[in-house]
Amino acid sequence: MPTPATPTLYTLEGQPDWGRATLLDDKDGKLTLFFEHGGRRVFIKSQVKGLQEAELSEDEARALDARLRGKHPRVGAAKKAAKAKTKSAGARSLLAVFPSFEAQVRWFETFFPGGFAGEKFVSEERGAPEAKGKKGYKTAAIKLAQEQLSPEKLASATPEETFTVCNKLLGFTNLVFPMEGPIPFSTMKEEDRAGFVAALGELLHGEGAHGPRFEKLASSIRIWDAEGQGRKVTWPLATLLQALYAPTQHTFVKPTVFEQQALILNLTADKHAPVTGASYERFLEVARKTSERLVAAGHQPRDLMDVYSFIWRSHKEKPAA
Repeated sequence: MPTPATPTLYTLEGQPDWGRATLLDDKDGKLTLFFEHGGRRVFIKSQVKGLQEAELSEDEARALDARLRGKHPRVGAAKKAAKAKTKSAGARSLLAVFPSFEAQVRWFETFFPGGFAGEKFVSEERGAPEAKGKKGYKTAAIKLAQEQLSPEKLASATPEETFTVCNKLLGFTNLVFPMEGPIPFSTMKEEDRAGFVAALGELLHGEGAHGPRFEKLASSIRIWDAEGQGRKVTWPLATLLQALYAPTQHTFVKPTVFEQQALILNLTADKHAPVTGASYERFLEVARKTSERLVAAGHQPRDLMDVYSFIWRSHKEKPAA
């Protein structure tokens, strides 16, 4: 039996902290590598710089390659993933549409004349400050959240009153689909609502590390399906309230488009990641880095809610070739 070829491991000169990597895929002009400490990363092959072969013995290379492939959750399902991709005839690679962040910004400037301050963006995404109710859209939702979820209001309102406000906020915009927002949220039992409200207050106004407080909120959202079985809390449901209350600090998460945005920025974000504090930090990093790049390109998002709109619309529309 022929001896299998010795795997080649790599390092990236500009990211030594990521460690060494094994090559998972090389096709369609993109390289997919999995790093010891940096996780899964996708690069445009013609643009990647500083990728070097790691100096390892044959035994070390085989052992490290096996360990990295064992850690990557998608390697074992590579064939299934390839079939699913083939079946998805309408799906197109975002990187093929936006080969760079600069190209994404050019699309935004064309689609939304005047950028974040333009009439189209305000009308379709933000909502006018003087408009009332749902006509105020995200601007009105943020105002409502900041009024009704303030420390003073939470202290004076009953848990049921706060629960009702939260349900209203979930359905106030189209950010969260009804089937994963207000509809399942309404199934929370009365005996669980006080615990949810307490966790929400701690998340918004508590002290200490954000991650544990975020996870405590997520675990307090006990919701049920029609058969009485517990439902998992989704990223949109877990992140909306804090994003509305503190939009300059926190982001609303739609995991699929955030994973795609991460690829453009050469960051890592997994749409399948569990709702944890560590995973949220990765999504937040994507939003913050996008905001920084937008400012550098001459745009001024009001907050991370505007940044979310930029990410969502640019990935969901179908730009002309």
